Amino acid sequence: MKHENSNYEIYFFDLDGTLTDSSLGITNSVMYALGKYGIEETDRKKLYPFIGPPLKASFERFYGFSGEQCEEAIRYYREYYREKGIFENRVYEGIEAVLQELKNQGRRLVVATSKPEPFARQIIDHFHL
Repeated sequence: MKHENSNYEIYFFDLDGTLTDSSLGITNSVMYALGKYGIEETDRKKLYPFIGPPLKASFERFYGFSGEQCEEAIRYYREYYREKGIFENRVYEGIEAVLQELKNQGRRLVVATSKPEPFARQIIDHFHL
């Protein structure tokens, strides 16, 4: 990766879907939360739209949950995610080398995510990013 002539000093990276493939952990957490409502979703691909946007918006949009149901569903989601889903995740091949090269060039690297900060920090630390 050659960026010696780049004018960019700061690089922003989205955590989910750019640095890591978190689809398994996110969809398993959504399945767990939906199961608390008697909703069994077996097609994981139908849950991919949950990756990225805030959970509240996704539960409202895709399952018609009320505000109160969304808050409860998010608590269920995080119950699973905190224990298992957070580690059902992997760094995309080549990302570590890209980040290291940018760091070696003195660039500032920033992670953007809609996840709560403690989860984001735990993932970054776990994968040594």
